[in-house]
Amino acid sequence: MLDRGLDQAAGLRAMMPPPALGVLAFPLASGGDERWIAQLAQALRALGRRPVVVDAARGTVASAFGLRLRHDLIDLMQGEHEFEEVAQATASGVYVLRADRGVEAFVASGGPASRLLGSFARLSHGFDDLLLAMPAEELACLTDPQDCVPVIGLSAGSAGMVQAYSTVKRLAEGFGYRRFACVVQDADSEAQADAEHARLAAAADRFLDAEVRLAGSLVTGNGPQLQRVALSILEMAAVPLMPQ
Repeated sequence: MLDRGLDQAAGLRAMMPPPALGVLAFPLASGGDERWIAQLAQALRALGRRPVVVDAARGTVASAFGLRLRHDLIDLMQGEHEFEEVAQATASGVYVLRADRGVEAFVASGGPASRLLGSFARLSHGFDDLLLAMPAEELACLTDPQDCVPVIGLSAGSAGMVQAYSTVKRLAEGFGYRRFACVVQDADSEAQADAEHARLAAAADRFLDAEVRLAGSLVTGNGPQLQRVALSILEMAAVPLMPQ
């Protein structure tokens, strides 16, 4: 009886729709250091999640993983290669694919973003998280400012502040985004990280009518801290996307 009950439960689970894919948006600035995105993806994997990273930033995120990708998303879109040929997985199981040409071509086609993003939800890999790492303008073509909470990297110091504020301003004034999450890097202490975030949040609130919440800081960069930041980002910024 117990075995039969377990079989029936397994059958019911198989009939249920898969869980929603969580879309996370990372707008990237020119010349920025994207290693923190790779670290967060690894932290998600360490938590038992299955992330896939779409790198449309000239391979900078893939390089942070130590990967050299030969193909682009466009090769998958045109049917020239399969997913496993275009994407590479790290030793821990984070999938990464380069998408400069693919995203550019898809945006130019005028197709709905759900068509592209939904294709990742339909893959048999059962991904939990889709990390979009690309310039702000391209990101705005694939995400809805009403739902999306872009995750901004803020490097401690004046140069990092200018770069982070510029990214928030571009998305807020150009595309109507009003909510952001922030990850502080390179701070000497949690107190400094809090102060850096407070400066960015105050400027965004005063001049852009935008909210920037602190998702965490990478002061030490150890595993438990990275995982806490990753969980905070999931709570603040993940937009569920059901397969279509």
